[in-house]
Amino acid sequence: MMVCREFQRGACKRAECECRFAHPPEAVTASEDGTVTVCMDAVKGRCSRDPCRYFHPPLHLQAYIKAAQTRPTAL
Repeated sequence: MMVCREFQRGACKRAECECRFAHPPEAVTASEDGTVTVCMDAVKGRCSRDPCRYFHPPLHLQAYIKAAQTRPTAL
């Protein structure tokens, strides 16, 4: 998942629940390409790691991730 560039600069004016990009906590490391790994356990409601090194997306992004998983892949 792409990290919000404005968030990285400390300038995102959207609330985390409104932005379509990740606003990861400090414990989550972004890769060089500006992405973070989503915690699929969190998406499934069963992550017990504290802190978790993966991104726990807010509900509006979880819906997007779940929808992307159910789409058929192109052959």
